[in-house]
Amino acid sequence: MDFLEPKRQHPLGVLILSVQFLWKLGQQAWPMLIGLSISIGDNFWQNAILASIASLVLTGAYALLYYLRFKYSVEERALIVEKGIFHRERLQVPFERIQTIQLFQGPIQQLFGLTGLRVDTAGSSGSEIKLVAISRTAGEALQDILRSQSSGATEPDAEPEVIETEGHNKTPSQTAGQAHVQLVSLSFLELVKVGLSQNHLRNAFASLALLSYLIGNRPEAITAMLDAVPAFMAPLIAAAMVLLILPGMLLFLMSGVAVSVATAFLRYYNLRSSIGPDGLHAEMGLLRRNTFQMPFARVHLTIWRSNWIRRKLGFETLEIRQAQADSGGQGGVRVSLPAMEPHHRAVLENVLYSDMTENPVMEVLPVRRLRWLLLAFSALPAGLFWLSFHPLAAALATGAWLAFVSWTTAKRYGSFRMTVHSDTIVLEKGWFWRQRTLLRLAQIQGVEWERHVFLERRSIGHVVFHTAAGARRFSYVQKSQGEKLRDFAMNQHHAQNSRA
Repeated sequence: MDFLEPKRQHPLGVLILSVQFLWKLGQQAWPMLIGLSISIGDNFWQNAILASIASLVLTGAYALLYYLRFKYSVEERALIVEKGIFHRERLQVPFERIQTIQLFQGPIQQLFGLTGLRVDTAGSSGSEIKLVAISRTAGEALQDILRSQSSGATEPDAEPEVIETEGHNKTPSQTAGQAHVQLVSLSFLELVKVGLSQNHLRNAFASLALLSYLIGNRPEAITAMLDAVPAFMAPLIAAAMVLLILPGMLLFLMSGVAVSVATAFLRYYNLRSSIGPDGLHAEMGLLRRNTFQMPFARVHLTIWRSNWIRRKLGFETLEIRQAQADSGGQGGVRVSLPAMEPHHRAVLENVLYSDMTENPVMEVLPVRRLRWLLLAFSALPAGLFWLSFHPLAAALATGAWLAFVSWTTAKRYGSFRMTVHSDTIVLEKGWFWRQRTLLRLAQIQGVEWERHVFLERRSIGHVVFHTAAGARRFSYVQKSQGEKLRDFAMNQHHAQNSRA
């Protein structure tokens, strides 16, 4: 398709923009609306209806003007967008600055066969350019043009080592060759497994907060219901409440599981992911469908996360991070791929980190001091037992607690490990919630040796790796080993960039 001439978005973009502007207006104006609902009193609903109509008219008019004044085009080496109603802007994004071109589809776009397109760069907070309504064909064509023209859209070289994946033997050259190799494609049962492996307690507390909010908004109805209960029924109700503690806890946990499974379906429905010559491809989502295309050279961090449920089910969750705009963590793209099995990890890591097939250059472990610090901080809550219980009960509870935290902190301390390869650093931590972070030395922006006065006296410090996707720290390292690691990392970084 020809994008040389400036184009407008699809006319249905007016509707999508209206919904987006109305949502932003509601997010910013909700404190004022709560105050008005209290002060207006009996005329609340009448005024609310009038305010809603006025908001719809104003946002619709603003969306129409925004649509008419928004045009996009592609020049020789840049994507151009002209926008603005009262303050006109002309954004020019050179192809070499583009990190990710993402397609996304909300309910309206899916209904009418449209798509949105978001362009992220390494130097912007959020999206540099965002189109909300173009045809699916135009979106894919524009994505292909931008991706093919962006620099660094090729994958790292890989050694011709055979990898076994899903019953087939494939070399990395075949994996990153002409055809895309499928990674994860979730079925209904696999989506349920992903939902069951989420943080149910967090989701249960979220559902409890929502229920408390709904109940708290109806104090008159609750008071009237309690007043209607006869006096002789009060002891029976109190006894019933005690008996309902265990069923209530079970219901609380079940609500967390239900929310986890529901969010897994909303986020990962019909997930399809693959790798090919143009990088990693992923498409997922139910109400909002996102399509990601990540060139291998734009991947700055890969993080593998698992808990004991995921390990029992035989998979991990992969998070891929690209460059962010600043150290505060703004901007950039983070793509999560659940249900990554060992053979998926082998295929992906052999393309991104081919040097990991060789023996590591060095392994770094934290000093023993970290073990005792973890134990000391974990033992502090035992002091509450002596404030709340009888001395004998407090002594027993303290002994049990110290035995428990001694075991858990030993497991935590044993999980910290850094493995250094010729071009890759692997950081591992956690035993219950396990995390494994990989970064390439060629993409490190700096290595920092960090310590305070108490650590300096003992020749101990922390090694901090600064990357475009954020900093990564490995704590409590001997000074001699930390300086050796810093020098090796920076020498390899300069060597890799010189060869590039």
